[in-house]
Amino acid sequence: MDIKLSTKEKIGFSLGDMAGNFVYQSVVLLLAFYYTDVYGLDAATVTAIFLFVRIFDAVTDPLMGAWVDRNNSRWGKYRPFLLFLCIPYAVASVLVFTVPDLGMEGKTIYAYVTYAVLMILFTATNIPYFALGSVMTADPKERISLNSYRFVAATGGGLIITACVLPLADILGDGDKALGYQQAMMVMAVLSVILFIICFSSTTERVKPVNTGPSDFKSDIKQVFKNDQWRLLGLAVLVLVSAQTIKATSGIYYLTYYADNAATMVSLFLSLWMIGGMFGSAFANRLTKVMCKKRAWVLLCMISAVLSFGTYFIYPSQIVVILITQFFVGFFNQMMAPLIFSTMAEVTDYGELKNKRRLDGLISSFTLFSLKVGLAIGGASATYLLSVYGYQSGGVEQSQETVSGILTIFTLIPAVGFVITAVIIHQMKLDGKTVEENALLLQDLRAEA
Repeated sequence: MDIKLSTKEKIGFSLGDMAGNFVYQSVVLLLAFYYTDVYGLDAATVTAIFLFVRIFDAVTDPLMGAWVDRNNSRWGKYRPFLLFLCIPYAVASVLVFTVPDLGMEGKTIYAYVTYAVLMILFTATNIPYFALGSVMTADPKERISLNSYRFVAATGGGLIITACVLPLADILGDGDKALGYQQAMMVMAVLSVILFIICFSSTTERVKPVNTGPSDFKSDIKQVFKNDQWRLLGLAVLVLVSAQTIKATSGIYYLTYYADNAATMVSLFLSLWMIGGMFGSAFANRLTKVMCKKRAWVLLCMISAVLSFGTYFIYPSQIVVILITQFFVGFFNQMMAPLIFSTMAEVTDYGELKNKRRLDGLISSFTLFSLKVGLAIGGASATYLLSVYGYQSGGVEQSQETVSGILTIFTLIPAVGFVITAVIIHQMKLDGKTVEENALLLQDLRAEA
């Protein structure tokens, strides 16, 4: 429990999430708009793709989690996956943002296949990465600090996407949007490979599990679902990510069609979200010194709900107010991210203490499963609601009913999701005192092993 991580190792670890977010944030923030307004698919088809691929991918998570928990190599359990899969992951990201020379049916099939491959590789790199953070140190405070570094870098990766991809696409495409997106993602793909390799080479797996319980796959799955604190965490992540994804997916539509004369400010709008998120991630560690993590998470959910609800009443002409609000939405929303993933490690500790078996990979995989289902529900809900409100693909002018619908999707619906998340987190019993006690008990058990 007394392992203190160096700043160098924290930064090295954090670069892995920056690499992952080059793809993740591209999918969350840009892919729906790219599919409808560049690739040429209608909103209903995009909805079907998001639902099918993301749910199919989520189902594979437990298999991946079980695999990494059983993996043993001279590089450790989790780090080898970052090294050997970073290049396929990067290549898949470029293929998703490539428009093939096919008819509409062929393009649709291509979108299904390439997006599915990308999300499977996202699983194969991110589950080991999530688990890696839990075994670098057993100190609860160090875990919060580690995840603060991580999410500063993660939102930094998102900022690079929002600030650079669209301008790069314009420059590299020279008027051809499809070519521009492809070339811009090639640049991001190369950067992601470099950052994954740095993450692999600068981190160390230290926490040795108390694995005296049964080790078969079926027993491990049962253990995860018997963990009442994981059930609450998984539900909270699902609802929160659904709300965040609805807001993120609809954001580009909100600025393009609701705000007055703001279509050229999309990069700035999305970048302010990320800049706010970077500051929020950095301040998360300070917040947990003032109050316990559980109370902090509930408070941040409620603040995010108020900000999202309040955005509904901002006039289209108030572009400065829109941009300032966007910054603070990112600030308070992203401050939750380090809390989520340090809580995941503590949920794993809780399960290990109860069952004498540590399942970092499976807990990570089921948490990622919840995240992906939330991503699927949020992305599909946003595009489905756009079609319900009559959204027309191709960058054409939208009706007033559609614009009003976009406003509702971007503001009121996410606000409800944030409130529900706060209610779920309030039910958890892993407050600051309990977390410290569990960490000390596990330290004693490891000393006896």
